[in-house]
Amino acid sequence: MNPVVESLLGIKAFNDQFIAEDLLQDNRHRMKLLMHCLDTAADPNFVNDLLMQLTGSIRLEQRLLELCLAKDWLNQDASEQFARDMKWAYKARLMIRE
Repeated sequence: MNPVVESLLGIKAFNDQFIAEDLLQDNRHRMKLLMHCLDTAADPNFVNDLLMQLTGSIRLEQRLLELCLAKDWLNQDASEQFARDMKWAYKARLMIRE
């Protein structure tokens, strides 16, 4: 798509935001799986590898959250974030009808 059209429609920003939020969601799922593996692991070497992976995921989570907050894609106030999410959900529902 034409970069000018993308800029006017806000598609590029939406894509960057969508990708960052998707990475956050996937990373949180990954951390849950790693913690479950840590609960069941018996081999100390395997536990160390899992801890290194979990540490990397925590760092990625921090960097992604900082990016999303800096770009104002996420809000620290939960009620404000909920209002934003509801607005986007309403817009998405209208787009599907068209």
